[in-house]
Amino acid sequence: MKVIPFSDLTSIIKKGDVIALAALSTANLPAEILKTLVEHNDENQSFKNFTFMLANDISDYRGDSYDLDSFTTRGMIKRLITSIITGSPETINAMRNNDIEAYYLPQGVITTHYRSKTQASPGIISKIGLNTNVDPRYSGGKVNTRTTEDLVSLIEINKQQYLQYHFPDIDIALLRGTYADTDGNIYMTHEAHLGEGYSLAAAAHRNKGKVIVQVKDVVEKGSFNPSDVFIPGKLVDYVVINTNPKLHRQVIQTQYDPALSGHYQIAKMREPYISLGTRKVILRRAAQFLLEGDVISIGFGINNELSNVLSEEQVNHLVQPNIDTGVFGGLISSGSRFGMNYNLSARMRHDMTWDFIYNGGLDVAYLSFAEIDQFGNVNVSKFGDKMNGCGGFIDISQTVHTIVFSGSMVVGGQLSYKNNKVTVEQEGHTSKFVNNIGNTDFNAHNALELKQEVYFVTERAVFELTSKGLKLLEIAPGLDLEQDILAQMAFKPIIADDIKVTNSDIYQDEWGGLSQAIKSVHRI
Repeated sequence: MKVIPFSDLTSIIKKGDVIALAALSTANLPAEILKTLVEHNDENQSFKNFTFMLANDISDYRGDSYDLDSFTTRGMIKRLITSIITGSPETINAMRNNDIEAYYLPQGVITTHYRSKTQASPGIISKIGLNTNVDPRYSGGKVNTRTTEDLVSLIEINKQQYLQYHFPDIDIALLRGTYADTDGNIYMTHEAHLGEGYSLAAAAHRNKGKVIVQVKDVVEKGSFNPSDVFIPGKLVDYVVINTNPKLHRQVIQTQYDPALSGHYQIAKMREPYISLGTRKVILRRAAQFLLEGDVISIGFGINNELSNVLSEEQVNHLVQPNIDTGVFGGLISSGSRFGMNYNLSARMRHDMTWDFIYNGGLDVAYLSFAEIDQFGNVNVSKFGDKMNGCGGFIDISQTVHTIVFSGSMVVGGQLSYKNNKVTVEQEGHTSKFVNNIGNTDFNAHNALELKQEVYFVTERAVFELTSKGLKLLEIAPGLDLEQDILAQMAFKPIIADDIKVTNSDIYQDEWGGLSQAIKSVHRI
């Protein structure tokens, strides 16, 4: 390991390099390294044709740092391999306009491939992604027409179909830690997430690439417990020491909060409980599918606020939420505090968390949806002018036994929740229940073959996936079946003979009934 000034990076990184990062938004983001590369390119236009590979979006919501858009707007990226983009609008525009090549591949596959591709292994061969947009019989994960190279192949082993993923070798790993010691060992002492930096460093080292780590400081060896080493010094080529604290933020919202790295626990949730409205009633109804002891995957979108509802109902101790970044238990923040997770029972490396998920560690997955067709197929990644990507949606939805999809039934609808019932004050403009979805992220036939239990929860109705299509199980009190539900769908679902009315108690400011539901024998 060699400690170098940031200026030396410009002679180490070359035009056309494959660069991989292990960050989530600003968490674990080596922003001062990115600043150095961007400013060098601004001076001499020498950094072009990079391939960027990252499991999560890297984005600067504050506007005072450097992120994916900083590279895209300067034409520095030729190819992007990722799973999700939610905070990089200029990169989305570049993909939409065919300015860059881009692939959306499953997050777990990207994260775990770093350690799967070795001299003794061909890399990732998996069933994850079969019969979805990632499958080469669909688009192979290609985002636009400029993207032509196949990174995913369909193969057969023992008469079973698999996908083989072909990722490029890494030239440069750009990583971040809190400290390095004089032996080059990297520690994540102040970081909110552990990430997949170890596996990424190993992959770059195998390829004789360079591993560069941004840290706050270098300390004497022996300063920390050796079991706290996250990346051993043997895998680290260069260390750069951060000089501007705003370019080494723990998370977007704060420079450093010791509670986020598990150094103490907070007494109560730091965000207000969400007010009564569409999101809250959907989450209340969806939460009733939980059983005591469940390990829950909390997905991006509306379900990120599920922990808020669990906290308000004082049932956190009955279940364990999980975020695939490696967060287990505790208080999962949402809204303006998204990514600020407290009182964790455990945190793991990002790639190890996917091991946990792939090996049946989850009981229930709470996922969002953008479009659903009559068969129960779901699009979550590409709709309207949105091109968000699949994130970990495909990995999780193909490995968990029970899935609860949550979301509003119609976009733009104005509903009121008074007197323990629902009233449609003004109908929305776009139904999410369509004849044909624009992109397949969840394949219903595949789910049925896997014998998964799948439910769809909206503010108006609850549906179940069956072998004959979607079945309407339940409607909200106060709504008309024909006018408020069936007329807002492009197809007619199967209607249960014993259709139920949703428990009216969830449509009031204070509820208090979730504990009883979770302690019941059956998912309801």
